[in-house]
Amino acid sequence: SKYSYDGNVSLKKIIRIAKKFSVDFITINDHFSNQARTDSAVVREKDLHIVVGSEINDPELNNHLLVYDSDEIIKNKKADEYVKKYSNEKAITFIAHPNEIRSSKKYRKYTWNSQEMLPFVNGIEIWNFLSSWLGILNPHINGLLMILFPNIAIRKPLNKNLQMWDEMNTNGQKASAIGSLDCHEHKIKFYKFNLTVLKFRQLMGSIRTNILINSDKDINQNTILNALKNGNSYIINYKVGQPYGFYAGIADSNGNGTIFGESVNFKDKLRYYFRLPSIAKIKLFCDGKLIENKTDEKGFFDINKKGNYRLEISKLGRGWIYTNNIYVI
Repeated sequence: SKYSYDGNVSLKKIIRIAKKFSVDFITINDHFSNQARTDSAVVREKDLHIVVGSEINDPELNNHLLVYDSDEIIKNKKADEYVKKYSNEKAITFIAHPNEIRSSKKYRKYTWNSQEMLPFVNGIEIWNFLSSWLGILNPHINGLLMILFPNIAIRKPLNKNLQMWDEMNTNGQKASAIGSLDCHEHKIKFYKFNLTVLKFRQLMGSIRTNILINSDKDINQNTILNALKNGNSYIINYKVGQPYGFYAGIADSNGNGTIFGESVNFKDKLRYYFRLPSIAKIKLFCDGKLIENKTDEKGFFDINKKGNYRLEISKLGRGWIYTNNIYVI
């Protein structure tokens, strides 16, 4: 889960809530700052893994980029300058909320308009809680409802985000996808009432990026960031259901398996297996195109050609699990 820290909400509180929800790691991405690294709550924390990055944007407040593994904060530059510089530095970067919609003109959109920079990033944020929430918020129509029950806004990632991600991969990039909260808990005045909007405890149990780390490796900042960069992960909305017991991956007839983010050579009798804790609708995509779907809790799809394979899993019309690609080469 990604958070924005602006000093108004203590990191101690964020850490406490994350641990209450049994989260293993969080990332902190404040705009133009990585000062959270030296916060006493972060320095002292021993159980929760906290990865501190930054969020960079251009002078027009567009082209937001999540940056990890870098000490450099680049300000007042165009996207082509900071994206290339971070790429040359081998920093790990993700495009944040690239395509936004708004139902109210009161709130501006923050979009990604530097398409030529796509090959220089590691991945893309396909699902962002705050972006989705602002997308349907209209204070005069649904304002109070959205404040009291913010999770009703979280239906599915924007199709434009999924299309952008698929195009990056079909172009041979191996771009990974992440999902984030982008939580900005703050107080507002709503008519005569003082309300706290987007509380951490409301959002924490919703969109997360779950990562897969080999059992023979330690869990630390390096292995967490590598899993995110390589796409050894999947995005899940916990409000739809818990993922306990979820498994998906491609295996051959000898039982050799391949997980999200990895490559496997095409051969006869390859199958994309899945197992879920409950019945759901599973869609199989190859190179961004839907090729087959099932409604079940376990089963498989036959893999009959090379391509980039990913799953979209939903329940009652709401997006639940979105896997990163497995590359059949």
